[in-house]
Amino acid sequence: MNFSQQRRGYDKGQVEEYIKILTDKYESTILALRDRIEGLTKENHDMCNKVNELKREQDSINLALTQAIDKAKNIEYSSKVKFALEGERIKIFSSKWQSYCKANVHVIDRAQRDGVVARLKEYEDELTELMSKELNIGDFVNEADQDFYAESKRLKRN
Repeated sequence: MNFSQQRRGYDKGQVEEYIKILTDKYESTILALRDRIEGLTKENHDMCNKVNELKREQDSINLALTQAIDKAKNIEYSSKVKFALEGERIKIFSSKWQSYCKANVHVIDRAQRDGVVARLKEYEDELTELMSKELNIGDFVNEADQDFYAESKRLKRN
């Protein structure tokens, strides 16, 4: 800005007016910057609260997932055991029928008996295959087989 010259320098009125304009401009800039700082500080505070809330939710979800996984493993194990036991029960039932058929050979035709025994064996094999393939319980079935054969031997001795 150009000031008019007076006897001892520049016009005081013009200089003071220019300084007032600059002061007002700086004050308004400073106020705007303070408002922006306050807004950003509040936004930062809100974001920190949101992050903390999300962390709490994450911890809660992680705990729920962990419990769900544990429960699923327990259910899976329980179902495998139940199916293995059911397989063993069917094998014992099959063994009893085979024994019954052998004991009553004079009443039952040999071909009928052999057909019943073969069909029972087919059912047993299908069940074992299904349990091994679908439920991945081969170890349980093998363990049940060992128990079954041990029990069969014990019963035959008696």
